Amino acid sequence: MKAVEFETELSDNTINIPENFRLELSLSKDKHVRVIVLIDDLEKNEEAAFTNMVSARFLNGYDDTDSVYDSL
Repeated sequence: MKAVEFETELSDNTINIPENFRLELSLSKDKHVRVIVLIDDLEKNEEAAFTNMVSARFLNGYDDTDSVYDSL
């Protein structure tokens, strides 16, 4: 199996194939293909990283003697 990679914009939930790949894909007409879609979720990753950092810093100040407050 051969891999082809390109970036494009979605338009009405349609993946637009760049011009330079159209001929190659038309030669593969009626063949089985595997499509993998990667969505850029940078905002979500940044939010998760921030949450993890805050949690780590908060728990860094936790001491075993603080466990008396856990059952309250």
